[in-house]
Amino acid sequence: MNTKKLLSIALLTAMVGFGSCQKEPSTSSLRDEYLVYTAYDAKADFKALATYYLPDSILLIGEGAVDNAGNKVAKYWKDADALALIGTVAEELNERGYTRILDPAERQTADMGVQISYVEETTLFVGYNDPYWWGYYPYYWDPGYWGSWWGGWYYPFASYYGYTTGSLLTELVHLTAEPTADRKLPVLWNSYISGLLQGNKPINISEATEAIEQAFSQSPYLKK
Repeated sequence: MNTKKLLSIALLTAMVGFGSCQKEPSTSSLRDEYLVYTAYDAKADFKALATYYLPDSILLIGEGAVDNAGNKVAKYWKDADALALIGTVAEELNERGYTRILDPAERQTADMGVQISYVEETTLFVGYNDPYWWGYYPYYWDPGYWGSWWGGWYYPFASYYGYTTGSLLTELVHLTAEPTADRKLPVLWNSYISGLLQGNKPINISEATEAIEQAFSQSPYLKK
């Protein structure tokens, strides 16, 4: 039996003032524990959604790679470990009644887009108000990836975090939402998992898998 302690914090937040803040507790004394945070749009009708598109890679957040012209480009994680984590997310969504669209050419027809990222070697701060940290990194999850009509991101719930090295992030974006005047793409749900580093390994895959399952477990509203 796995006796590892799991500290999970489910966060349900409505729209609040910009002074609201969700701070990551210090993990310096936890060592063998990982933390799972989830938050969602309380007004979202998850039962009305049916399909999702999940890319076959995880975006690596860090220093990035450099092309021949000296420009920073995004890095992707695509090995067996990455595919195992992606597969776990897909299994959780499938079990909740959603259908995965596999053809990349049809990704923009899905009801939801799934973005998974791993903070590889840096510390980042994100707030749901502008500016959003995706805009400062050579990104794969450009809003345009989900449709040329989207020009940014929108969090219907307060989301302020300090993301540290070893954090795994997952976001569900609402692709079939009606584009507004400012064309912001709504984020319906997100999870933040920290404490996955172990020794010289970049990530503990077993714990990451458990933590992903926990993130969905503490989100009972997320189902067809």
